Amino acid sequence: MTAATHVLYVDDDPEFVETTTACLEREADGLVVDSAAGPEAALDRLDGGDIDCIVSAHDMPGATGIEFLDIVRERHGDLPFIIFAEQGGASVADEAISAGVTDYLRQGTGAEQYVILAHRISKAVSAHRSAADTDARRRRLEQLLKTVPGCIVQLNPEGEFVFANDRAEEVLELERSSLIGQRYDDPAWQIRSLEGDPIPDDELPFRRIQESGDPVYGYRHRIEWPDGTEKVIRASGAPVFDDAGGVESIVFSLVDETEWERQRQTLADAERRLDLAAEVTDTGVWEWTPATGEVVWNETLERVMGLEPGSFEGTFEAFAERVHPEDLPEMQEQVEEALASNEPYHVEFRMLREDGDVLWVEGRGKLVDDGGERRMVGIHHDITERKRRLQELERTKGYLDGILDNTTAPMFMKDRDGEYLLVNRGYEELFGITESAVVGHTDAEIHPERMVTEVRQNDRLAIEREETVNAEEEIVVDGERRHFLVSKAPIYVAEDGTETDQPAAIFGVAKDVTEREQTRERLERQNDLLEEFASVVSHDLKSPLTVAEGRIELADAECDSDHLDAAADAIARSRELVDNLLTLARSGERTTDVEPVALAPLTRECWATVETEAATLAVETTRTVEADRSRLQQLIENLVTNAVEHAGADCTVTVGDCEGGFYVADDGPGVPEEQREDVFSTGYSTASSNTGLGLGIVSQVVVGHGWRIELVESEAGGARFEITGVDGV
Repeated sequence: MTAATHVLYVDDDPEFVETTTACLEREADGLVVDSAAGPEAALDRLDGGDIDCIVSAHDMPGATGIEFLDIVRERHGDLPFIIFAEQGGASVADEAISAGVTDYLRQGTGAEQYVILAHRISKAVSAHRSAADTDARRRRLEQLLKTVPGCIVQLNPEGEFVFANDRAEEVLELERSSLIGQRYDDPAWQIRSLEGDPIPDDELPFRRIQESGDPVYGYRHRIEWPDGTEKVIRASGAPVFDDAGGVESIVFSLVDETEWERQRQTLADAERRLDLAAEVTDTGVWEWTPATGEVVWNETLERVMGLEPGSFEGTFEAFAERVHPEDLPEMQEQVEEALASNEPYHVEFRMLREDGDVLWVEGRGKLVDDGGERRMVGIHHDITERKRRLQELERTKGYLDGILDNTTAPMFMKDRDGEYLLVNRGYEELFGITESAVVGHTDAEIHPERMVTEVRQNDRLAIEREETVNAEEEIVVDGERRHFLVSKAPIYVAEDGTETDQPAAIFGVAKDVTEREQTRERLERQNDLLEEFASVVSHDLKSPLTVAEGRIELADAECDSDHLDAAADAIARSRELVDNLLTLARSGERTTDVEPVALAPLTRECWATVETEAATLAVETTRTVEADRSRLQQLIENLVTNAVEHAGADCTVTVGDCEGGFYVADDGPGVPEEQREDVFSTGYSTASSNTGLGLGIVSQVVVGHGWRIELVESEAGGARFEITGVDGV
């Protein structure tokens, strides 16, 4: 039975009210029309309730229909409201619609207007009731979902979250305010399969339910939030249908299975490792029943023994035949003691494989009582490789002991904590201390404090870097500071002979380089003195030479004499000697400030700065070397000058590449083989006008760079200076 529809008609014209009421009730069954003479009376009637729709005139004293609509909307919400206007144009209709009127209809003179009005009233009331029912259902559903202890969310047809209960906030770790309005496929959420692969949208539960209208149960996937939080979710969803049979919303139950999945994965990994271990392990499992003599081996033990699966006879006698005869008595004794004492046994013995090879096995067994039946269960583990390593270690240790006892160089071994494990005779003699006083102690306990820090630091470097460390250490011996070149290498064998993944100790060898260090320090002092001497000599000699040059210029202005020219040449040569002396003193220093230098442009630059007369330069090098640019320039200038001076003014000088470096060659007469080693001596020269320092300076520059130089014959028969050991770029 359809419920009656109560209509309130509002109009200040009593005659029109009576006509409208009668027509409406006649045209539509179930319409009950009440009336009010104006908005004020209508409001009083509305407060009494039971009104499903308002039909109001527009032009009324005190308020228009639109003004009355505003009051109704404020007090009674979205109650259906139809303006039945006596007159008014499109502007009135637009204003009414903007104000939120349900419908707008112009009054007419025929009965058909009341038929239309009755139809619109029924339509408006039906829509309002349907919306109210939907809203009520939604509120009831939300109330129900709030009481569900699981995680419940609701999505609208657009895939947006419209509801989430308290548990959902915990499972999804999102505030409800941030969740509502977001889509299920929000790009910020990385939805992946359990294997980590993207999931196509048409495979996700929401889209499947929306398109098919069928529920989806137990769909598991991963979801990751922008902060990196990841969960495994099991989703089950079902559609909520509207009155027309369409999907109004979708409700999902979400279960957080992150921890369960982690445990499942851990178990799966363990099972995989167990399966793998069963395939590759050398540990076999056995079971022996003393009352019957039956022995059961698993397939691993059969494989280790070289037997075909299932071929073992399964008796104690068959097992004993596999034990090495020399080890059988001890093995049997251990088993008998275990049977008598109910205690486990542990023994190592040899077994004979089917192919005749001998295996060392570690056997463990324990007696168990299974419902009154005594059985021995245990394992046999193949330790052949371990035995081999121990034997090899013993041989190595014997060899090492021989080295330690007969080598004069100090040797030692320390564990990770710096405690000495052993020292040799060379160490004892160096410090005047016995091995028993060293082993088990650290450097801090037996040596002066000032030598401990550097020594311990190098120990740690060898262990942490897992590589050999070569360092120079200052060691105090009998109160005297001495220098040792020490090499420390990590050892990967523990004290019991087992191999380790991390360094268990370090082994060190020391070489006394005190004399070399003292020589180096003495040379540094001598170089400093030589530098100071050369500077003083240069300054003290140049001053009188400058005075002599001035006097010669004055004398040359007063008279014309060949003696004055000779004197000027002598002074110029003296200046050259002073400059070369200073250069020679400084060129012996070790070169440390190096940079990449291209030889070709540097050679041309040098050629332009020296007097080459009619000589020709041939640049055939493409090499770039690591060198001190100024010293390398000095080297090339001196070699070019030497070539021009000794090979002739019209010679050809070639600079080219050779294996490991470069060369400077000429086509002059060359240098006799017996004189080639002498040319680098300071002061040596075959030219009377030469200082004899140029090639000495070249030699010093070469030594300062750590290079080598050799004088050989050039292809043209002249001199060829080869500089090798050069670092290239």
